[in-house]
Amino acid sequence: MKKMLLVLALLVLLPSPASATKLVTYSYSGETRAGAVEGIYVIDLNRAYALYLSSASKAGKTTGESLVPPGLLPLLQGGEPALAAVHKTLEYVRKQLGDAMAVNRLQTAAVLRDLKRVKLLTPLPAPHRVLAIGLNYRKHAEESGRAIPSVPEVFSKESLPIGPGEIIRIPKAVSQPDYEVELAFVIGKPARNVPKEKALEYVAGYMTFNDVSARDVQRRGTQWVLGKSVDTFTVAGPYLVLKDEIPDPQKLEVKASIGDEVLQHSNTADMIFSVADIVADITRYLTLQPGTIIATGTPSGVGSARKPPRWLRHGETIRVEVQGLGRLENPVVQE
Repeated sequence: MKKMLLVLALLVLLPSPASATKLVTYSYSGETRAGAVEGIYVIDLNRAYALYLSSASKAGKTTGESLVPPGLLPLLQGGEPALAAVHKTLEYVRKQLGDAMAVNRLQTAAVLRDLKRVKLLTPLPAPHRVLAIGLNYRKHAEESGRAIPSVPEVFSKESLPIGPGEIIRIPKAVSQPDYEVELAFVIGKPARNVPKEKALEYVAGYMTFNDVSARDVQRRGTQWVLGKSVDTFTVAGPYLVLKDEIPDPQKLEVKASIGDEVLQHSNTADMIFSVADIVADITRYLTLQPGTIIATGTPSGVGSARKPPRWLRHGETIRVEVQGLGRLENPVVQE
């Protein structure tokens, strides 16, 4: 009994682990701004940074705007100095969350919003571009009856991303809508001719992604872009989790389900080309800019490979999740 009490006492004295940094784009009272989810709150990054500067008697409002702007894309374009400012800002706010009076002041200053009262959007509503990798899981390539690729199969998705809770709309012209849970990463600084061993230095963070696909359109010709780019068929979020929180992107569980029906359940360890492989390969040919989203492929279990095929249906809610990155749930509506 004494030993148990001693262990419990030591656990109380040990510092709690640092909170994961989950960057978001949120909407509140007609405004759309960059934030970070912290427990039951969303921290407005731009306002919080201005308050941090003021409290530290440093530079004024102009510096706050330039380093931590109100939008997530320009924040990422600010590179490592901007992300360093975000970390300092969050540390400053977190220290005050245990003080009720301080929390009240932060709420009055619109630095803190109740998470339940805001709408989380996709983190990057207008990314620099969205690229994706096809046939990047061994078991998925096998179920598709395709040979294991020798190089990454890169294609683009041209529709703007939607976020958690938003409707996936199936056009009348699409008869085979399919789901694909994927790990996505976001580029944090310009990347060109990047060696594999340094590739992860160019990643800002990771997201859960649903590469919704119109199989009938995808297979009507030799190009995938149209079948992958139907409006609302790019789903990303709910958070952009900074890379420091994900020690190894090749050891993450991925899952897709509808209700109690588990459709896909795998691990990024089954990927043929790792995140580092993908960055190194693409940057041999083009420069990846900050705010570029790259989806890394889907595991086995897609609807088109099932017998009979299992397409998305009107009235369902598709749920995709990646370990440590949050869950996306989206209702499906047939137009």
